[in-house]
Amino acid sequence: MGIFSKIIFLSLFLTSCTSLIYQPDKYMYAHPDQFKIKFEAFTIPSKDGTKLSAWRLFSKTPNPKNIVLFFHGNAQNLTAHFVNLEWLTDFGYDVIIFDYRGYGVSEGEPNPKGVSEDGLAFLDYTYQEYKKGNFKKFVVYTQSLGGAVALRSLEDFSHRDEIALLVLDSTFLSPREVAREKTNRVLSKLISNDYTADPKLTHLTMPVLSIHSTEDFVIAYKLGQDLHHKIPASTKKDFWTFKQKGHGDVFFVEDKKYRQLFLDYVNHLY
Repeated sequence: MGIFSKIIFLSLFLTSCTSLIYQPDKYMYAHPDQFKIKFEAFTIPSKDGTKLSAWRLFSKTPNPKNIVLFFHGNAQNLTAHFVNLEWLTDFGYDVIIFDYRGYGVSEGEPNPKGVSEDGLAFLDYTYQEYKKGNFKKFVVYTQSLGGAVALRSLEDFSHRDEIALLVLDSTFLSPREVAREKTNRVLSKLISNDYTADPKLTHLTMPVLSIHSTEDFVIAYKLGQDLHHKIPASTKKDFWTFKQKGHGDVFFVEDKKYRQLFLDYVNHLY
């Protein structure tokens, strides 16, 4: 294949924004029963009516105090990702994790506009559950691609000021930035920046905790740094860095010490 043919092929491949950005599957990786967690599987419609699947993991302690909405990463589906936060159910947290369109048993095919609307639908849903359940704090936890999705969804969310904490774990602002870092500037321009957050991030008025490994082999540490620096200085923000090689596994490194640090961090939020 000549260079011109390669460019045409890559253009068609990258502009589809499916194979690189979204990598869903329908395989069942793990189940809450394995962790002795009471859970509920349910569906809600996205903004265009697409049916989206979700799990709610219920706190193992009576009178749960906080509720977390989890935006997971770009591969697999919620049955793989829920294990990152299932441990929170031991400490008075309910956790809601959902699949974007095309992931797991959610209907449709992923695309930037649709996935952004999926995130907004679950922000609205979880907010209603937060109010109805009299929880103390509403936390939005995002990981990898989930961070970029949530940043855009939050622009259209009417109750941003009631979010106690936004967590940006191993994430980035836009897929184009990832393509630029992994390939080169020419190829990155072939990735659409539609439905990514305004880089000024003025809508981030809630406290923000960024987390990134310096040895992240999927999303470069510099992308996490750049995103954190873009968050307005007027926003309460912190950045946790660790050095173990991995991606999105902060709660499994260094004898799981970050679990207690996270619980303490949330407890001290006003």
